[in-house]
Order: sequence, then C-alpha cells, then structure tokens
Amino acid sequence: MKKSPWNENEIEDMLRELPKLKDNRTKEEVMRGIYAKKKKKRSLQLIAGIASLFLMIVFASAIWMGRGYEISQGEQESNRKLSVPESEQSSDYEGRGAKTKENRSEDGQENQALSSKHAEMQSKDEALDIEPFAHGQEKAFAHAIYEDELKHSSAITLGVPDDQMNIIVPISIKLRAFDESDTLNQLVRQMAAIDEKRYGLADYFPLDVSFNEGNDKNTAHIEFQEDSPLLDDGLFLLSMEETLSYHNIEKLIFTTDGKQGARFSHGGFLTKLDIPQYKHRTYLLYQKNESSPRLLVPSTAQYQDFAEALQAGKRQSEINGISPAIPTDLNWERIKSIGNHVTIHLSEDSALENSEQVLQALEAILFIAKDFGYETVKFENAPIEKVGHLDLTGDIAVPRAPNQMN
Repeated sequence: MKKSPWNENEIEDMLRELPKLKDNRTKEEVMRGIYAKKKKKRSLQLIAGIASLFLMIVFASAIWMGRGYEISQGEQESNRKLSVPESEQSSDYEGRGAKTKENRSEDGQENQALSSKHAEMQSKDEALDIEPFAHGQEKAFAHAIYEDELKHSSAITLGVPDDQMNIIVPISIKLRAFDESDTLNQLVRQMAAIDEKRYGLADYFPLDVSFNEGNDKNTAHIEFQEDSPLLDDGLFLLSMEETLSYHNIEKLIFTTDGKQGARFSHGGFLTKLDIPQYKHRTYLLYQKNESSPRLLVPSTAQYQDFAEALQAGKRQSEINGISPAIPTDLNWERIKSIGNHVTIHLSEDSALENSEQVLQALEAILFIAKDFGYETVKFENAPIEKVGHLDLTGDIAVPRAPNQMN
C-alpha cells in the first residue's frame, strides 16, 4: 500500500483550519427527520410490494382464464351427447346459433381452416335469417311450413316431449337448402342447438347416442351404450318416430356397444323400429302457459277414419296444457274423399272468420288429413274466401311440417 504523504500532526492542523459546522436542530427534530426518512423508505417499499402483488394477480388471472377456456372446451366436448361419426360428418357448419361441439385439433392449420369455414357459414346463415325468434318476441302461435316455402330452403323437425313428459310436440326450423344426404347431420346440429324450454317444452336434446346413416337414404342407425338411460325412457321411441317421419326415414336400426339390437325397458329387445308415415291421429293444441306459443300436437290415440279424427280434434283432454284445436262452432255436413284428395263441406252455421285461432284450427284439419295420407283439402261452402294465407276458394296442399320456430 502506498504510504500517505501526511503524518498525524499535519492532519490535525488541517482539520483545525476547516470552518466550524453547527446543527441548531434539537434532538427531537433530528429524530423526527430520521423517522420521516424511514417512513418514506417504508412507503416506497410498500408501494413496490403492492405493485408486485398486482402484477402477480394479473398474471395469475391470465393463466386461470386460459385454463378456464380449456376446461370450457373440454366440458363442451364431454357434454356433446348426440354425435355423428367423423366419417359421416360434413365440414359445412350451417345454422346460425348452433352450438359447435367438434373435437379441438392440435394442428394449428386445421383449426384455422375450421374457424374460417365456420365464419363463412355464419355469414351465409345471417343473410338467410334462420335465427329463432328473439326472447319475448314469440308469436301467439306457430305457423306450419308449406312445400312452396321450401324452394330455396329446407326444414328440420324434432319431436320434443312437453314440459310434463306426457306427449311429443313437433318443432320445425327452416334452414337454407341442404342436400337430403345431409339430413342426419342437420338433425344432430339442431338437436344440439334447440332451446326447448323457450317454447314450454322439456329440456330433452341432445341425446346420449351415436346417430348415423344406414345402407340406404331411408334408413338410420342408432347405437347405445349398454347403460344408456334412454333405454329406460318411455318417450324416446315416440320422439324418434315423430322426428324421423318428417325426413323420409322409414326404418331405424339399433345396436348396443357394437352388438345388434337394444333392450328397452318399455319395448323389450328390438333390432329395428319401423317409422310409419301415416298414423291416423287427430291434432290438438299444447300451450304450457300464456307466455308460451300455442303449438299443434298430434294425439297419442289413433282413429279408424278421417271423420272420427276430425271430431276428436274438438274434445277436451285430461292432459295438462292440452286443449282442442278445432272450435266446437266449426262444423261440417259431409266429408268426401277421392284418392289423395278430401273435400269438407262446411255447415251453414259454421263460424269462420279471418283470425289466428281459425287459421290454426284449419291447419290442424290439414295435418289430420296429412296423417290419413291426403295431399290436398277443399273446404266447400266457406263463408269467407281467405283465412290468413289459406285460400278457401280452391284446393289447399297439406303442410310439410308443423310449428315453425323461425
């Protein structure tokens, strides 16, 4: 170490020559200053700690939200009950408002392609207005869908149990036109998308089964798991009959865990179910409450002839929410049928006015005719020429499907 050039005496002399410094503060003032500095330092430390904690919360929230999104996607996948095998699924994601429940792909390019396709389909559906009624805007009753309305669109009909699980109510949705070969895919999508409670019906769909096409376009396959609760559901077969009868499906084939047939607690062991196209039923009205729309619903009973079924449409029902679809003051004198055409000659005293109630009554008569295999109906001796969109001066084609929901 280098030796200092000054000795102790020289250093003392230099210190004596320095000006004197005097602190006039009291001891208390000095202590307050020290305390203030410490307090300021602690405040800075506290602020820094709070900032660090805030950043940790932000990062933790971001991580949790990301994890929540993944869980949500997983829940959607696990909640998907009714599915079409991948080999049968179409890449066309139509139907605005449908709940897309496809498997998440680990391939980024595939995800991007699916998102692009979905956005494209949404854009097309928006242009064609296939969104169901907005909440609070349901009509007093739902009109039927007629064949001439489907030149550039298609219809899907689902048989949904009522709120008390007593009867099956057909609900129809008009979509942009799709090929008949895509019917089952469209059924699956609409089963996943429909909000049954909105119309006063049971929350029934989707279903815990696998649904795919048969060997021909008039056959469908349903595969159950051995412990499926649908095997104990007394309304399941009725729901499938009602649903498939509107889509040219004549036979339903059952398998359970890959084995032929299914054992139903209410129907025994079945390998197939024939879907009748004409069930000879009457039509009634279902309405859960005043805020729900009035819906046409087929009866559970069958009738020998058309005239008997018409008269049954006026009778009261013991089922809660069910009422006659045909008013007692709408009468007829005679009924005549030739081939697939039937003529109803109305009585002179028949009350017939241009109202929603009468229009729904006439549509109920048209559906009863359809259930007996008639294709056109003529109302003779009608006191007015039109009821709603129905022209009573000529033959009326029976509707394609009841209770349009959009």
